[in-house]
Parts: sequence; structure tokens; C-alpha cells
Amino acid sequence: MSLNNKIQHLFLNSNPWFSAVTDYSLQLALYLSQQGYILYCSEVGSTAMDQKCQEYKIPFANVPIHNQSIFNFLKSFIFLHNQLIKNKKSLKYIWVFEGREHSLCALSKILFPFLWKNKILIRVRGQAQGIRSNLFSKLLYNKITNKIIFAADCVKNRIMFDIPQDKTMIQYYSKDFSKNIVSNERKSEEILIDSSFPSIKSDNLLYLVIGRFDKVKGHDYLIDAFLQADLNNKEGNKIKSQLVFLGYNANLSAEMLYDKYFERFGDGKCIKNKYYLKSDKLNKELFIVSEKIPNIDKIISMVHFGIIPSLDSEVICRVGVEFLQCGTPVISSNAGALPEVFSDFKELIFPVGDTKLLRHRLESSSKIYLDKEDYFEKRKKAKRIGVEKFSLKNYDNLFDFVNRN
Repeated sequence: MSLNNKIQHLFLNSNPWFSAVTDYSLQLALYLSQQGYILYCSEVGSTAMDQKCQEYKIPFANVPIHNQSIFNFLKSFIFLHNQLIKNKKSLKYIWVFEGREHSLCALSKILFPFLWKNKILIRVRGQAQGIRSNLFSKLLYNKITNKIIFAADCVKNRIMFDIPQDKTMIQYYSKDFSKNIVSNERKSEEILIDSSFPSIKSDNLLYLVIGRFDKVKGHDYLIDAFLQADLNNKEGNKIKSQLVFLGYNANLSAEMLYDKYFERFGDGKCIKNKYYLKSDKLNKELFIVSEKIPNIDKIISMVHFGIIPSLDSEVICRVGVEFLQCGTPVISSNAGALPEVFSDFKELIFPVGDTKLLRHRLESSSKIYLDKEDYFEKRKKAKRIGVEKFSLKNYDNLFDFVNRN
């Protein structure tokens, strides 16, 4: 796609990392690139969006809308107006994802309303924090902004003032992640994280957690529940079970988890960025990996259950969508939008931070796993929901809404 084409969609995103909100914007850009020409604007060095846009052939412009100084603000302000003037006839949709660019556009719209004639300013909101009721917020959302897209109902409920219903829409994070087909015949698969570790095998009861190592993500109490859970077969023998953590170090590290739980497991080993713990007595193993794993969809499709034990946030739920699209049932806390995304699997949801009920959900999942017919029905259900509710085609409704007067 050439930048010489007249831009119809202008994306402004000041998010300082490739967050869930930024991924939401990328999936939306991928969808809209099929409808018209897009220019995605973010700050090189603050996000990976220049690389992502290059990968997906989406035109990109470096605009300093994150590290705001007077100079950067003026530079961003001038850039915005150049686009409005240069693409006066073609540019119709301006999409904003954070407060900085939202305020930038609002100021422009107040000072130069003639440049915004026949333009639609759309705020996509996927932040966990709420918005207080004040004059500026009411003016920004109710008067200046044309359409508001909330990433989940829980996000909308955190707005502390009324917004006209015809201006708002709930649109969950959607993407086209996996094309795998779920069938009743499941072949034996395995993945070797490191040659010095045992294999991760689909013949074992296999759980997977994906996400940064952060206290808010709930890794600790999940390990406690995993160790306490009675995962037994019909004869009362312990099922060989494996729990896998994939992520990157944030305010908690993979090494800290390994050190904390080594004695409780009784045995383990580690190499750079990879950790392994095992309990022969409990017939349980834990793999902790803090580096990128290729073909992530393969391991997601291979495991029996995904787990999302988050203590807070979880507004976008992108990992949950990936699990569903691979046909993998999910055991989830009720943080944020998780109960909305997994509303069809209420029996696998547990209260935030409740180790006892999480243990019960793990034990219930082992019974589902042993009932092959029930388990494969849940896999098919997960796949169907992932495709029907959370694939890119669901943005058809969003685009129709944006164009509705």
C-alpha cells in the first residue's frame, strides 16, 4: 500500500509499549486496511508499531505523541493538521486510543472546526482505569467525540457520567489467530523447551499460562492451588500433570518463582530464562519460560486448558481470545472483562485471588479431561465461540456503527 494513496483512516496511538490496547489497534488496522487506506501514527522507540506495521504492510508515520514536550506537542499538532489538509476530501475517520492523542484532536477540533467538517473522531477505550465526572471529560466524550468504542462492558461501566447510547458500542478484541480444526481424534504431541528438561506432552494433563511475570497476573496463588489440587484418575491414582508459564519478566521474575517454590516441589533445574520444577510425590511438573517461544499457536492448541488467574485489569483479554480460537477451554478468574469473554464457560470461572476455589476448578478440569466426550465437546465449543465472537469479521458491526448517523 503506497503512502501516495489518499488516506481514509488516520490512527493515532501514543501507548508507550506493545500493550493489549496497541494490539487491539493493530487488529482493527488490519481489518480496516481491507476497507480503505490507512496511516498508522505512533512514536518510534516507544512502541514496536513501526515494525508491526511493516510486517503487515500498513503505512506508518513516526509522530512524537508519547514523550510530550511543548516541541513534540507542536510537532504532533502540525502533523495532524497537515494530514487533515492534505487528505481533506478522502480522510474521514480519525481513530485515537489514549488520552494524549484524544486531547490533541479535541483541541484541534475546537480551534479549527472547518478542518473537521465531515470527519468522524472515534475514541477506542481499552483502559482499566475509570473516568471521573468533570466538565472537561463530559465535553470531550459527549460533545467533541463522535463515536466511542469500549473494549468491554466493564470499561464502559467505569465512566462516571452518562454518555448518549447512540454514540457508544461494546467491541471485544478480535483477531484471526488460528486455523486449526478441532476433532475428536487427538494425536500425541510434545514440545521440548530445552534438551536438559523433560518434554511437555499432550499425553499428560497440560495447563498453560501466558503473560508477563507480574504480581497482578496471579502466578503465585495458581502454583499454590496447583500443588494442593487432587488431580486423580478414576482409580484414585495421581494424573501426570504439567503446568507451563510463558512470559517475560516485569515486577516479578521467572527466577523468583523458581526460587520461591523449589523446596515445595522438591527438585528442579534451570538454565538461562528457563526453569523446571517437579514433585515426584504429587506427579506434577512446572515449566517457567521467560523468553519468546516460536509457533505459540501450536502449544496453545496442544494444551488441555488455558489458565488466566489475573488479580486485576484484563480488559482486552487477548490471550483468552487466542485460547478460544485454538479450541482450548480456559479456567479464568473474574477479573475485568474475563467473565464477559468466557460467559459460556461459567463453570470454569473463579473469584479473584481465591486459592480454594481455583483448586476446585483445577480438580473439576481433571474430571472433564478424563471424560473424553465431554472434553472434546468443550474444545469444539471454545473454537466455535472464538470464531463466531472474536474473529476479525466481527469488526463489520463496528464499522457499520461508526458510519451510522
